[in-house]
Amino acid sequence: MVTLICYEWRKHFRKVSLITVLLLFTMINIGKIHSVRESNSLLANPGWKALYLDEFQDFGGIITDRKIKELMTIYQPLVNQTADLTLSTTYRPVGTRLINIYEDWNFFRYCFVNPMKYNYEYKAYAIDVANKAEENKVFFKSIGNYYESKKNSAISRLFLGREIASFSYTEMYKFYVQYDFSALLVLLLSLYGLMSVFLSEKETEMDTLLLTTTMGGARTVWAKVMASALYVCFVSFWFWFVDYMTFSIVFGSWNASGSPLYALEDFIHAGLNVSLGQYALLSGLLKTLGILVVGGGFLFISNLFQNALIPYIANLILAFGCIYQQEAFMSSGHILLRIINPFVLVVNRDLFRKAEFVSLLGYPLPGYIAAILFGLVWGIGFLCALGLCIRKNALRKGGKRVDMVI
Repeated sequence: MVTLICYEWRKHFRKVSLITVLLLFTMINIGKIHSVRESNSLLANPGWKALYLDEFQDFGGIITDRKIKELMTIYQPLVNQTADLTLSTTYRPVGTRLINIYEDWNFFRYCFVNPMKYNYEYKAYAIDVANKAEENKVFFKSIGNYYESKKNSAISRLFLGREIASFSYTEMYKFYVQYDFSALLVLLLSLYGLMSVFLSEKETEMDTLLLTTTMGGARTVWAKVMASALYVCFVSFWFWFVDYMTFSIVFGSWNASGSPLYALEDFIHAGLNVSLGQYALLSGLLKTLGILVVGGGFLFISNLFQNALIPYIANLILAFGCIYQQEAFMSSGHILLRIINPFVLVVNRDLFRKAEFVSLLGYPLPGYIAAILFGLVWGIGFLCALGLCIRKNALRKGGKRVDMVI
C-alpha cells in the first residue's frame, strides 16, 4: 500500500508545474506579509522601532508598580503639554525623543501606556466576568434552566485565574491571527493539485481498467485519497510555517509566544486558555483539517465528470461559496450557521475570539469543538460519497464490483 501511495504521489504531485506554482505562491505570500508590516505596523517607522527597542529594555517583562510609575513619569508630562493641541508641530523641547512632542505622546500612548494598561487591568476584568457568571449560574439553576446554568459555570471556570503578568510585544500576533491570504493560496494550490487525481484516468478511459485489475480496485482509490491528503498536509504545513517564520522575522518578534491568547485585545473573551505560540500551532492544525475537508469535496466533484473544465468551475463555486457564507456570518449570533461551514476551520479565529457554546443534549459544548465535529462529518461524508460514486461508475461500465470500505 505504501508503494502504491508513493506511486500516486509521484504521478500527480511531483510535477514541475506544481512545484513552480508552489514556489511562486510562497514568494507572493512573503511579499504580502512584508506589505502588511509596512502598511500597518507602528514600528514600520525606523525612529519608532529604534526607540521602542530601547524603551522595551526598561518596561518589558513582568509588570511592576515601579515600571508603571517610571512610564507615567515620562507619559504624564506629554499628556499635559499636548492636552489643548495648541503647540506647534515644530516644538521640540529638551528631552524630546522623536520629531516633536506630539509624536512622543503618540509613541508612548500606543506602544506602551495603552497595552500595559490593558494587561494590568485584565485580571480584575476576568475576576468580574467570573463572578457575574457565577451569579448567573445560581440564577438560572433557581429557575430550572440547567443548560444556561452549566454554560455560565463553564464561563466562570474559563475566566477564573486569568491574568497578564508580563508586558510583551504582541503586535506581530495581532496581524498574524488576522492573516488569511495564505489560506487562499493553499486552497488554490489544493484545487490545482487535486483536480487530476481521478480525472487523469477518466480522460484516457483508464479508470475502468484500474478498477478491474487485481492490484487496482479499492487499493488504488484509497492510495489516491491518501496521496491527496499527504499533498494537502504538505502544502498547508509549508505555508503555515512560512507565515509564522516570516511574521516573526519581519516584525522582529520572538518573545511573545508565551503570552496568553487574551493578551490580544481582540481576544479579550477568548474561549481557550492557551498561549499565543500554542494558538499558532492549534490554528495551523485546524486550518489543515479545514483544507482537507474542502479537498475531499474537490475530489468528489472532480470524480463526477469526464473532463477538467466543468469540475474546475464547480469546485471554484464550492470554495468561494464556503468563503462567502463564512464571511457573511462571521461574528454573528448565528453560531450554527457559522460552525456548520467547514471553511470556519480555515479562518478559525472567530471560533476562539469569544467563549461560545452549542447545546449537545443539554450539555454546553464549546463552539470550536462543535466546528471540528461538523468538519469531520463533512469529511467522512465526502469520502463515502466518493466511494459510492466510484462503485457506481464501475458497475455502469461493466467492471468488477469494487468493495469500497469506508
